[in-house]
Amino acid sequence: MTTKREPFKIVEIAGKKFRIGRFDALIGSYIAFTVMTKMLPMIAELMGGKSETPDVNALAAGMMSSRASMSKADFLSLQKDCLSVCHEMQMAGTVEAPVAVMMESGAWGVADLEYDVGTVLALTVHALFFNVSSFFEEATLKGFANVAQGLNFSSAKE
Repeated sequence: MTTKREPFKIVEIAGKKFRIGRFDALIGSYIAFTVMTKMLPMIAELMGGKSETPDVNALAAGMMSSRASMSKADFLSLQKDCLSVCHEMQMAGTVEAPVAVMMESGAWGVADLEYDVGTVLALTVHALFFNVSSFFEEATLKGFANVAQGLNFSSAKE
């Protein structure tokens, strides 16, 4: 039996309501691999061996102070992909409407976020967890491991 994936979730950060959407399959695959190879070691270090569900705000704060193994360019690319599925819910007359946090061009869609590091990091972490957490479920990882055994990634080029 397949569980229907929710197309978005609503979160509140710093008193504002945001809608976190889904990555398309190609971006999601890229980000899942990035998370496995670069982000998981950092998150594991920040969690310090705790098994409970991590607090998104604590992870965002820890990411700011961590010595991540990602280059600036890699991190910015990942962050822009995450922010591209985030929308602030704003009133347009009498209707609540989503406003893109980051435009396709890389420009900010919500101007007051440009200098709000805490909210931007929290949105990034929310987008990551919402989109790739199902990939890390035990059954999915076992299936991936079986497929990946026959693949040779050493010759892959960007």
